[in-house]
Amino acid sequence: MKNISILTLISILCCAFGLPGTGFCAGTEEKMKIILDTDIGNDIDDAWALALSLIHPRFELLGVTTDYGNTPARAKLACKILHQTKQTHIPVAVGRQTSEDNDYQFTWAEDFTAYRPIETPAAQFLFDTVMKYPKQVTVVAVGPLPNLGDVLKMGPAFEENVKEVILMSGNIYRSAYQPNEPIREYNVVCDIKAAQQVYGSKVKLTIVPLDSTTLVRLKNEERKRVQKYRSPLTWSLECLLRLWTSGPDSQMVLHDQLAITEAAEPGRFFNKKVDLPVYVDDEGYTRVDEKRGRPITVCLEPKRDEFMEFYLSHLVSQRLGMD
Repeated sequence: MKNISILTLISILCCAFGLPGTGFCAGTEEKMKIILDTDIGNDIDDAWALALSLIHPRFELLGVTTDYGNTPARAKLACKILHQTKQTHIPVAVGRQTSEDNDYQFTWAEDFTAYRPIETPAAQFLFDTVMKYPKQVTVVAVGPLPNLGDVLKMGPAFEENVKEVILMSGNIYRSAYQPNEPIREYNVVCDIKAAQQVYGSKVKLTIVPLDSTTLVRLKNEERKRVQKYRSPLTWSLECLLRLWTSGPDSQMVLHDQLAITEAAEPGRFFNKKVDLPVYVDDEGYTRVDEKRGRPITVCLEPKRDEFMEFYLSHLVSQRLGMD
């Protein structure tokens, strides 16, 4: 009886602090159904965000959709990570290809064929999955938005039945890149029309903008903590990080990881969450305007150290592909 009580106490404490535990919490809490929409393969944060979507005990990852640019090459990256971690029950759907551009990270999976994407296009997969689980699916989109733009063109059913859309997107006031004024954020400006569709839709929308993400960088000692934990997942992440880095001082900005974490722990890692009337103008700026914008939840003032401990603790305790 003493051992059972200790295990139960550990599980409760792990749940309270958002740390991996014995499974007590995950087993008693209904999992959140999510789809990750990603431009994995350019910046490194997408792959590391996919990692958290795989290992967080509250998530049921229904699928991965690749968007923008060389979407087939992006899908190979996602498929190889899923194969390495023995998660090939999760489908990968390829989005509309907008270019054949290559990236160094693509070389990691260019000859990989052990697990392949499904035939269903990404936009159709998004639509079908949301309709299969109405009011239950959260889409976390951490790249440009052509897939969401395409699915919104199919009619009102998607926006009426998706539970929520969370974006790593936009820049409201300032960022570490430009401390005095907002800039045009990459995920918006790559496909402005699609961004305007998403921001102007009726979906429940939360954004994690550059205002927050640019304040969170991976320190060398934090990277070494992940390196020391030998698993198929951390090995894959380190391989991709080495392909991405331009030199020994290159530091990853945790843009997309913050968006995934917001889905798992709403509001926990931000000092400020506000509803603002936001719209996307024709130049790709995310503007606040009472007349032209509609209410969107914006996550500001990240709790950098608390978030980082939460994120890293999951990476260095998971056992995907190890058993």
